[in-house]
Amino acid sequence: MSHVYLVRHGQTTSNEIQALDTALPGADLTPLGCEQAKGVGSILAQRTSRLHVISSQAARAQQTAALLAATYAADGELLASGAGSAFSSRFQGVDLSPLSDATAVSYAGDVEPKLASIYGVSEIPAGDLEMKNDHESHVAYHRVLATWLQGDTRAEVPGGSTGQQVMEGYVPQLLALMLAAQQESADTGGEAADIALVSHGAVIRLIARFLGAIDPEFAFHGYLRNSHFIQLEVPENLPEIADTIAADFEQGHGAFTVVEWGEHGRPVVV
Repeated sequence: MSHVYLVRHGQTTSNEIQALDTALPGADLTPLGCEQAKGVGSILAQRTSRLHVISSQAARAQQTAALLAATYAADGELLASGAGSAFSSRFQGVDLSPLSDATAVSYAGDVEPKLASIYGVSEIPAGDLEMKNDHESHVAYHRVLATWLQGDTRAEVPGGSTGQQVMEGYVPQLLALMLAAQQESADTGGEAADIALVSHGAVIRLIARFLGAIDPEFAFHGYLRNSHFIQLEVPENLPEIADTIAADFEQGHGAFTVVEWGEHGRPVVV
């Protein structure tokens, strides 16, 4: 049985001032954020022996993935996900690319060729609220998130996206990563490989809430701290259900088991 770790990036300079920073490329990690990224790499080395590490296109996610992977590789088998790898040849999603952030490339060092960033896996766009850090803006942003978690994904962040648009961008790409890992293991006869996908706190909670059929109130209040993760168990029948879920994310409701939700443990399922 394989798992996906949906990892939130480490602390950034925008996090320090509580700014709604969602546009690319976004802020860099702080020194604390760098240490957090290394820390989650050590934690994952204790959880899994074989791991693909992939990130969103945001600078903070790429930097987190780079430090996570470099730390993980000291104790675990870091599998190649980058250009020319067996994994990338089996990936049927959109735009699996090398790291583009120069700082992330520097952090990754020798493991950089094994890493990749992925299109479509992004934070919920803040729209008109981008880079605002006042209380009212945070309330407005999270009010929309709460509406989505309750099931109404037609609501829109002012000047931004609907929940449906966010889910339709993220879910098919996530499924394509899972399928590529499953196919690679099947073709090589190797042990099942896990995936660490580094992205963003709010969207991770949204995705996990739907795929795991998690209680909306738990998902809303289950804040994911920097470098914490939500662990999903990948169903064995994924090849049979993936196309249906990719075409309509609502069909994936409850198809996955959420094993762990950051510091909150195993979540409440509805």
